[in-house]
Amino acid sequence: MNRRRATGVTLIELMVVMSIIAVLLGVGMAMMSESNKDMGLRAARGSVLGMCRFARTAARNTRAPVSIRIDPGGKFLTTVVRRPMGAWHFEEDSLVGALGHTATLAGGKLTDDGRIGRAVAFSDSGGNIDCGNVAMYSTDQGLIVEIWYRPKLHKKDRVLVQKSGEFGLAISRFGYVQGFVGVEAQRVSIAMTDAPLPEGRWSKVSLLWDGTGLTLAVNDHPLARKTGKATFAMGDAPVMIGTKEFPLDGWVDELRVDALLEDSRTVLRDNLTVSGPAEIRWDETGALDATLHTGPATITIKSPIDSTGVTINLLGGSQ
Repeated sequence: MNRRRATGVTLIELMVVMSIIAVLLGVGMAMMSESNKDMGLRAARGSVLGMCRFARTAARNTRAPVSIRIDPGGKFLTTVVRRPMGAWHFEEDSLVGALGHTATLAGGKLTDDGRIGRAVAFSDSGGNIDCGNVAMYSTDQGLIVEIWYRPKLHKKDRVLVQKSGEFGLAISRFGYVQGFVGVEAQRVSIAMTDAPLPEGRWSKVSLLWDGTGLTLAVNDHPLARKTGKATFAMGDAPVMIGTKEFPLDGWVDELRVDALLEDSRTVLRDNLTVSGPAEIRWDETGALDATLHTGPATITIKSPIDSTGVTINLLGGSQ
């Protein structure tokens, strides 16, 4: 008598197979999840590295400081770069600035004896140039003011460039550079007592306000820095080269007024955080700013399972 063997699986066998499949799926999902986290970490590091390289290149190209600021909560990074507010080259009789600001000259004339091309020559009794109102972008912006000046003789106090309640550069009767930012009630100012400006030679005198400190420089060499807090008037006073009270003598070739403003922001994924110095700053040469950094700077990015970093050396290179 032939017996047919029963075919199929038992309930226990089915449960075992389903358990194995569930375990494999769980392991696979976990591996994919961890892989995605790692990919997010690597992608974030690439973005931060790109920001650092952009900052260094922009600083060298614009000859101005560029910063990366890290959110205290660790969720984003912000780049701060130079943006023009006003510029005058004094090459045309109309005295129209590069951004459309028309200047008015008193007590001087255009001459071919400029640093490059033409310049304004003031009489011995001095004069001034009213460059019109150049509005600030915001109360918390940074500021760069640069002017090329050739003094004749140091014999009286002179205003080099000034906007009342916001910024100013002056030359004392001894040839020392002075500067300020902010209204008189809350102002950061520096009055230098050494390194007088050379007579009869062109010099670039500049002022840098980065939001926390004021730096004065001559020919791109920082001479003095003072930290503090300043409040801007945000008014409509004109930018003046020389004033009626303190007229300017000698020669002026070029004036630039620029802002330091937030340019872009990189936001990290929800599972990532970033930490490091509150601000990393590249100077006009593309190196780390020695007034802010005494050694290399590191930005650290963390995920739930790992961390990675971007290191910026003293020369501004990042890896």
